[in-house]
Formats: sequence, C-alpha cells, structure tokens
Amino acid sequence: MDEALKASGCETKKEAVEQGLRLLVQRSKQQQIRNLRGKIKWEGDLDEMRSAK
Repeated sequence: MDEALKASGCETKKEAVEQGLRLLVQRSKQQQIRNLRGKIKWEGDLDEMRSAK
C-alpha cells in the first residue's frame, strides 16, 4: 500500500484504492475497444477530415 500511495501521489488509502479501481475500469473499457479492431468497417477520408478544421 505504501508503494501505491507513493506511485499515485494519493494522500489516503481510500483515495489510492478508488483511483486504482477507476484505472481498472478504464483499462477494461479500452480492451473492449481494442477487441473490435478489424471487426468494424470504416469508410472515410482521414486527410479530408483533418483539413476541415
């Protein structure tokens, strides 16, 4: 727990645990998105979209 507190910069154990849980959920959502790679067909012109700004 001491290592987690130092690495996170959190001041309390509760804060460190809550931050860890948020990170766990975020990583799970990112993995779900990665699992879609190659399964969704995208049509568009990325260069055109970038220059439209």
